[in-house]
Amino acid sequence: MLDQMLELFLQNGLRPLSLLSETVKFEQEVNRSDLSALLILHFRGEMSTSVLATELGAPLSTVTSLVKRLVRKGLINRTHSDKDQRIILVQLTEEGKKLALQARTIMENMFLRVQTALSKEELQQFLTLVVKVGKALQGKERKENGTQDAKLRKIAIDD
Repeated sequence: MLDQMLELFLQNGLRPLSLLSETVKFEQEVNRSDLSALLILHFRGEMSTSVLATELGAPLSTVTSLVKRLVRKGLINRTHSDKDQRIILVQLTEEGKKLALQARTIMENMFLRVQTALSKEELQQFLTLVVKVGKALQGKERKENGTQDAKLRKIAIDD
């Protein structure tokens, strides 16, 4: 259940760690965009920078800068694909795995607290509402026909 909740948050661009006081130490090492990238790589494994950009909902140029910064910090490795040298693959380093695992543990603890406070029905309602509110706050409004506008989110880059 916890993995499903974490996946739901990541798929919908929601960043629950930004709500917790326990994440202050992370903000000294990485910003929220960095942490989101680390968590996505933790859950999905090695991927190309273009797939990571899609997962983050950010332009490739922004993710390229983000990747360079995370490589400098020793949190991810960047390699060329064996099949196509134009494709850049990224994966977590051991240090990146440790940081992502710490973030995941904090998120799991947060979800456990919520899960124990709610019944199954309330939990399902809560998740539905959180995603709906998160999308509304992030400007992911639905069109009248039920489809989403394909807009890219802006991610702050600090070097």
